[in-house]
Amino acid sequence: MRTWGLSFGETERMELERIVVDKDQEAALAFLQKVIYPKVKESEKPGSCFHDSSKPVGELERPVSDHKKLGDFR
Repeated sequence: MRTWGLSFGETERMELERIVVDKDQEAALAFLQKVIYPKVKESEKPGSCFHDSSKPVGELERPVSDHKKLGDFR
């Protein structure tokens, strides 16, 4: 099983928060189509900065599993 990570900016994070709080199903689908899905498709392109975190990545000082987790700002 693969584990993928992606990031988005503060504007998208706030929109996601609004969608969840409002339980807005229509906006949730639009968010998936407009924000999440394009990032997933971009990650599939050769040379993408996204990677499958279960695979080793060459020339890193530490394993991917030891990298700061998304959303962890400590």
